[in-house]
Amino acid sequence: MTTPELSALSGAWSDLDASEQIHIEPGQVLIAEGAKADSVYMLLAGSLEVSRSIDGTPTLLAIVDKPGSLVGEMVTLGGGTRTATVTATAPSDLISTTPAAFETLLRAQPDLAEQFVAIAVRRAEEAELADILGEHFGIVDENILVSTCGAVEWLRIAQGEILISEGDLSDAMYFVIRGRLLATRFAEDRQEQVEIGELGRGDAVGEIGLMSRTPRSATVTALRDTVVAGLSEHAFLALVDRQPRLGIQIGLQAVARAENTKWHGAPTSVLAIANLASGSDENFVLGLSRELERHGKVRRLSPSIVDAALGEAGVSNSDRGDISEIRVSRMIHEAELEADYLLVELGRNPGPWTRRALGLADRVLIVVPHDLSLAQESEMDQMLGSCPTGVKRTLVLTHTSQEIQPSGSAPKKARFAAENVIHITSAAHDIYRLARVAVGRGNSLVLGGGGGRGFAHIGVYRALTELGFPIDVVGGTSIGGVVAAVIADAMTADDMVYWAGRHFPNVIDYTLPIVSLTSGRRIARAAHDTFGTREIEDLWRTYFSMSTDLTTSHMHIHDSGPVALAIRATSAIPGVMPPVPLGDALLIDGGILNNLPLDVARLKAPEGKVIAVDVAPPRGPGAHGDYGLSVTGWQALRSTIGSGRSPYPKISAVLMRSMITASMRERDRQVRGGLADCYLDLDIRGVSMLDFDDPAGVADRGYEAAMPALAAWLESPTASS
Repeated sequence: MTTPELSALSGAWSDLDASEQIHIEPGQVLIAEGAKADSVYMLLAGSLEVSRSIDGTPTLLAIVDKPGSLVGEMVTLGGGTRTATVTATAPSDLISTTPAAFETLLRAQPDLAEQFVAIAVRRAEEAELADILGEHFGIVDENILVSTCGAVEWLRIAQGEILISEGDLSDAMYFVIRGRLLATRFAEDRQEQVEIGELGRGDAVGEIGLMSRTPRSATVTALRDTVVAGLSEHAFLALVDRQPRLGIQIGLQAVARAENTKWHGAPTSVLAIANLASGSDENFVLGLSRELERHGKVRRLSPSIVDAALGEAGVSNSDRGDISEIRVSRMIHEAELEADYLLVELGRNPGPWTRRALGLADRVLIVVPHDLSLAQESEMDQMLGSCPTGVKRTLVLTHTSQEIQPSGSAPKKARFAAENVIHITSAAHDIYRLARVAVGRGNSLVLGGGGGRGFAHIGVYRALTELGFPIDVVGGTSIGGVVAAVIADAMTADDMVYWAGRHFPNVIDYTLPIVSLTSGRRIARAAHDTFGTREIEDLWRTYFSMSTDLTTSHMHIHDSGPVALAIRATSAIPGVMPPVPLGDALLIDGGILNNLPLDVARLKAPEGKVIAVDVAPPRGPGAHGDYGLSVTGWQALRSTIGSGRSPYPKISAVLMRSMITASMRERDRQVRGGLADCYLDLDIRGVSMLDFDDPAGVADRGYEAAMPALAAWLESPTASS
């Protein structure tokens, strides 16, 4: 908290015209939490305690009792209100001065200014650790907080740097103070790293191995510059011994992670916005703010906002090491702590502000016109020149209207190394959709496979449209993946009925059954007639579908590449339609492994609402008589002549039910695990899985079955939470 060298400031400080010597008695408050910050103090003699309200309880953070200690300096330089209360515990003498005079003094003594910055940063970090221990783990005991802050090792992890490695000795655990970390582990074949979750402020890292005395179970890497507070095994066990509640809370977190093979962790909260699209930047960011305010507190920062708040033109572009940079950093830091969502605008002139904003971001929104020029590409390259390589990027392509279908989006996505593409117009509902998807709060519609029953999905979409519930992410398997593609391309429910009636009644085109019962030519033609050579990145909404890689027996997620290929692959019913080649792999219907992919929707939008629509029949074909241990086609044919039910199951029913039997358990596991906020199990009786002749009628039945259930869900607390 204090270094003797800082006492050298006292002589120079006393000579300042703005300085004043003051005396306070025990119990007297020098600084009140929440008050305006208008003075900086130096302790000459006496003792002060620094406390902060945590969950309404005053909590001791530090004791200041060494001459030369500075009090109230960081908030004063950064602007805003006091973040802690300072009270005298003994008769105390101090010198006070104004922020402007103090800044002038520091500028005149660079060596002391550097010490001051280091001490001020450490104070802020210790205060944050105390807040985290109180907010996340219920520790408010003053002595424990002070001793813990004294026992930690402070680490600054640069973007891309590894904090812990899978398989290493578990000798410490860490609390994330600022920043964002990614946890990965090796796949079973040990050939690639699989993402398992992200961690942010307040999360514990490495606690599982420390508590179980096992090697590290994952590798943890910084996604952006991150500060962590580390506790050695000895310090951690001593803390748990004094505060058992900490061990319980950390243990509960460890159990939750162990039960989820894929956990998501820290939500996206800091968006950096690089905007080159025509129109008003102000209106664009205001639109994002309005939507995000429905989910939490939003703060905006830009060069002009920071300059105005700190009362100095150009202060936002202060270089590192400059005293003014402390003021900017403090303002940014307070904004990040205060807000659930922080929107940081880069501005058009790359410099220190741009570097600072990009290093802070969880995700960068690259906003450009869909027909961007070479000059605009170059300008965006300059803006993103200092962007850390691990920061996730979303390419936002702006359009004048939805009348022209997007195209050529995939090369632009690759050009800017973006993770995904979102298409918007200037309409408010498009900007709101962008806001939800960018922070992981998109509303997802997941459509299951079920052959001809899948036209009920169209009726569900019509009901959601009439109820005013926006869909941001849409995906599915088999017929669900097919219907999801036309929803993603902004087709209306009425247009979808017409589209299905035009392409599907004769979609089954039988052929010589060497590769499959049908050729797949008609559904391939329907996909090509609808989407041509467009790619998934060209669809208006975020889309995915599932197929099964027959070569490796793994799931394949289609969220990029040709739409027509995704449609053919997801609907390639084994034995009924030919597999789809992709490289050296063969793809078949995704219903084999994941007929209702709720888990993929959660990966796309972890914090959003997920509506799942299941149209698979609740029961498969049953026996209607004992036909023995063998049967010929002639026997089955003769049984259909005359009255009565045939005891022989149809080959199509056996194939279809066999295809989804294994994935039914996976569906049940995901539904029981709460991955769906609203689960609709539609039993569309009388429609076989290969009956594609009545799309309009099945869509109407889906609408009638879904509308009351959806209306009731939307009125429930679950939908609005």
